[in-house]
Amino acid sequence: MNNSKIPIITDEGGIDFRALFYLIWNDRKPIIQITVVITIIGVFYALLATPLYKSTITMYPAGEARDGQLNQLQGMASTFGFDVGGGEPSIHIPDIVNSWRLKTKLINHRWNTDNFDIPVNLIHYWEIDDTPSISLNPFVWIKALFASDEKPDKTLIWEDVALKIINDRISVNENKYTGLITVSTLMEEPEMAAEMANFLYSAIVDFTTEIHGKQARLNREFIEDRQTDVKVQLTKAEEALKAFRERNRSIIESPRLQLELERFIRDVEIQTQIYITLKQQYELARIEEVKETPSVVILDDAKPAVKKDRPNRKLILFYSIFLGSIIGVITILIYRIIKPKENIHH
Repeated sequence: MNNSKIPIITDEGGIDFRALFYLIWNDRKPIIQITVVITIIGVFYALLATPLYKSTITMYPAGEARDGQLNQLQGMASTFGFDVGGGEPSIHIPDIVNSWRLKTKLINHRWNTDNFDIPVNLIHYWEIDDTPSISLNPFVWIKALFASDEKPDKTLIWEDVALKIINDRISVNENKYTGLITVSTLMEEPEMAAEMANFLYSAIVDFTTEIHGKQARLNREFIEDRQTDVKVQLTKAEEALKAFRERNRSIIESPRLQLELERFIRDVEIQTQIYITLKQQYELARIEEVKETPSVVILDDAKPAVKKDRPNRKLILFYSIFLGSIIGVITILIYRIIKPKENIHH
């Protein structure tokens, strides 16, 4: 490209900002027109966009403090060479909120809304299940022509569309210093947004309680199996001690027999201690299995918003004017590069 045809480019390859200013000033009319058009588009978007209301709920993860006696018994059992499986699974609340499982539950839940007389799920609320009759897009016809004869399940398609929408409607943040978890929901109705945020808390508690119950049941079954095995070993040790004493009724003058007797007695005592420990662990595990401990502690319930959160019309207006000005200037510069003016007066 010949730089001599571009007035704003100097012979040294730099930019003549004075020439650039005059260029923009002389072509200010088309720049203003482009800015006005972009601004009008932004205003129409701000006026026609669906208003969304935000509701927020805050919570803290519940402490997983273990009972002191249970910790002591677990330590005693570990000294005998086996693990009683008393640890809780690590659960990250933001991961649960962002999971498809929880969001699918939100989609299929029936909500009370202002637009419908009966509770409806989000697929019906967003009118995703309203299939258009005839598409005017030729690409849709071509795609349908070469499509497979197997028709996909419309329910799955609707659910996938709803998941993409709700993925942008829910946000979760965790304060890395305090551990405070903030969950926000955006919906077309303020009451619905608050109801959904509070529903998330209940869903989190139900999910973590289910995980806790499964872990506690596995823990109880493991201890029960170990208790059965140890009971068999204890019975064998007791029978061996009994048989030894019946065979050797006079062992006072025999150090070897006394040593063997001590070994039998020690084996019985060890198996007895293990069995007692497991028996106590088993009773605690049964209590843990039926105990329902909330995984999170609610700090603030969600309340219906008094004003909409989106769209922010003032911000849209500002960005429209700014974007329109940038597009106008760039358009004029490209036009002058392609078709430069013959003279620009400095």
